[in-house]
Amino acid sequence: MTLYADILFLVNFVMNGFVLYVTAKIARATRKRRWLVAGGGAMALLYTILLAVTPLQGVNLFFAQGLILAVGVIIAFFPKNGKAFLKHMLVAYLISFTVGGLGMALFFLTDLPYAVHYIASDLGAFSRAVSWQLAVVGMILSYGLIKLGQFLLERRAVKKQLICHVQVSLDETSVVFNALVDTGHTLREPISQAPVIVAEFEHVKHFLPDGLRQLFYEKQESNLTGLLLGQENTFYTRLRMIPFTSIGRANGMLVGFRPDRVTVQDEEDKQARKDIIIGIYNDKLTRDGRYQGLLSADLVN
Repeated sequence: MTLYADILFLVNFVMNGFVLYVTAKIARATRKRRWLVAGGGAMALLYTILLAVTPLQGVNLFFAQGLILAVGVIIAFFPKNGKAFLKHMLVAYLISFTVGGLGMALFFLTDLPYAVHYIASDLGAFSRAVSWQLAVVGMILSYGLIKLGQFLLERRAVKKQLICHVQVSLDETSVVFNALVDTGHTLREPISQAPVIVAEFEHVKHFLPDGLRQLFYEKQESNLTGLLLGQENTFYTRLRMIPFTSIGRANGMLVGFRPDRVTVQDEEDKQARKDIIIGIYNDKLTRDGRYQGLLSADLVN
């Protein structure tokens, strides 16, 4: 059998580069693409040498491929520790098996009788018989399957996020909205240490007096002078100012109020509390409108 080293290198370079690229996507690695190219090139070179140099053809192929993949992962991602290295290796192995499995499936489906005879007569025939066309089609299909699997897993994870029904009552008025249980949400009113549920302005504006509501419409709710000048009824005894810190905003201030009662209902339980502050967020919390509030996991545990 004649081996064309340049063709062997090129095919392996494309396939190994593809494996490292998808690994970077799934593992959310931040290394620059030139390192992915370098890793794919190093793997292709080592694999070409392994097959082209006669004394090396007796080396255990499975063991050698593992070492070659390790070299590619180290060059492409430069893992900081053993845990990161094992993570990238596992993802790369899974992608390699996916690509290889689809390539084998295509090989059999394109000419099943010939494939069975060819594999039966030479166990190493598959690696030599798969054409570059099948390799390209296999990569495209495997990438599509990987993206589909990733989408389904993320969609399932989103569905499993706990959404609670929150009912806020003040005097004779009640509103109901959906709130996402956010494990990173630990906001509390600084004086009473009462937990804060963040709610969109549009869903709680009916509780606010006209002067305060107008400040929100004008995006001036953080104007403390305007808040003090607008005290036209007893609602202002319920008013709370809640400091917070977020990305891009080190010293934020959230306007909140103390309702008469807040009822939180999740899939398993329903409870009413009087010690909750409603913080008013003057924007949308999500584009699709799936929830209109955020609450701490402590309120549903």
